[in-house]
Amino acid sequence: MDKSEKVILLGKSGSGKDYLMRKLVEKGLKGCLKMTTRPQRKFEKQGVTYNFVSDNQFTELIKENKFLVYQTFNVTPEGRDPETWHYGVTFEEFNESQVFIMTPGEFSNIDEDTRKKCFVVYLDIDRSIRESRLFRREDNNDSIKRRLDADDIDFQSYIDYDLRITDPDFTAEDVYDLMD
Repeated sequence: MDKSEKVILLGKSGSGKDYLMRKLVEKGLKGCLKMTTRPQRKFEKQGVTYNFVSDNQFTELIKENKFLVYQTFNVTPEGRDPETWHYGVTFEEFNESQVFIMTPGEFSNIDEDTRKKCFVVYLDIDRSIRESRLFRREDNNDSIKRRLDADDIDFQSYIDYDLRITDPDFTAEDVYDLMD
């Protein structure tokens, strides 16, 4: 079955965004390869999970107006100096893909006409479950508590979605079947 809508996944750290994207890709949808300047995590692969680029490359793409959306985060990873990390989706990637992971900040920069063509899924999973998932990841690039606290702020008044999932045992079929 062909799906015409683009799916935008939003959720706090550890909510299952990457899992849901993988499952939707397994169903035949094309996932977006987002760009980032943050350090690569243990199980991530260049060109598969993200397109890891340098700060200079990212800045050049901004100057060339290549991004549909992008966002900058100032973070202080545990035991390290503060860093600036960028994430973004290029116009080219948006046009070629169907499934996207975005933050509320990125999503808020999408114009109204583009929004109308998207099915927005908000994964609103309980903090204790997400925290447990993050600890199992053994992700040492960033403080888990800092990420969870920052997410609470970013999502405190988030209401622009078509489907809100609170069940941590959700399935991709639930999302896929609701798409146009």
